[in-house]
Amino acid sequence: MNKFINILIIPEGKEPSYNFRLSVKTLKILGGVVCIWVLLMITGTIFLGKLLDRSRQVEILAEKNQKLMEQNARVIEIEKEYKKNRELMARIAGLAGIDLESVGPNQESNYYIGAADTQRGNVTGIPGDGASLPERQLDSLRTPQGRPLYGWITRNFNPGENYGKDKHDGVDIAVKEGTPVTATATGEVSFAGWDEDFGNMVIIDHGNGYKTIYGHNQKLLVEVGDKVFKGKVVALSGNSGKSSAPHLHYGITKDGEPIDPAPYLE
Repeated sequence: MNKFINILIIPEGKEPSYNFRLSVKTLKILGGVVCIWVLLMITGTIFLGKLLDRSRQVEILAEKNQKLMEQNARVIEIEKEYKKNRELMARIAGLAGIDLESVGPNQESNYYIGAADTQRGNVTGIPGDGASLPERQLDSLRTPQGRPLYGWITRNFNPGENYGKDKHDGVDIAVKEGTPVTATATGEVSFAGWDEDFGNMVIIDHGNGYKTIYGHNQKLLVEVGDKVFKGKVVALSGNSGKSSAPHLHYGITKDGEPIDPAPYLE
């Protein structure tokens, strides 16, 4: 037998009363629906809370990742500065006649040819000098690598394929006058003198098809026939020749043809 529950609502005043008659079975169903709805609300609240917490964790991780990227960029900059300082120290040591074992970023093999070698007239890496290093290391020393000095590159290499317009057989590096200019590879000076376009200019023949050109110098510190080691100061930068401001013109030729120095600068 189905049981019923009567719900009587008697309002104040003369308004009529209301009588609701519900079966126990219906009440149980409504109670079950309410319980399910409450459980769903609780579950949804918990899930939403976890979702928001995950979202916050993702934001925190993104912030940490950004900071790590910034710190990594700073480390890279510090490493570059360290390498520059190492190279500068090696150049100063060369001027002082100190023979170091390594100069840093300019040499893959980390060999350094000191100033004492030039006093003996024997610069390792020049053909016929009786070099004692393996051929791979000698080839590394004779191949241009690194910058002859540090400054702003104001003009890049341009082969001038458009009928020679704006042709530029090297790169221009802006520096103050008197900055030491160093050889980027071991070789023999094939030209050291005045050029109508490049003013005081040095050309070094590296004996393997490569030649490097250093133009617009204030003062030359080498002569034709001098054997120079990688990192040796060969001139002081200036503003000579057809130049509008102090800078160094640095060029590289391979088998007589100008090539872009950019890949060799780092």
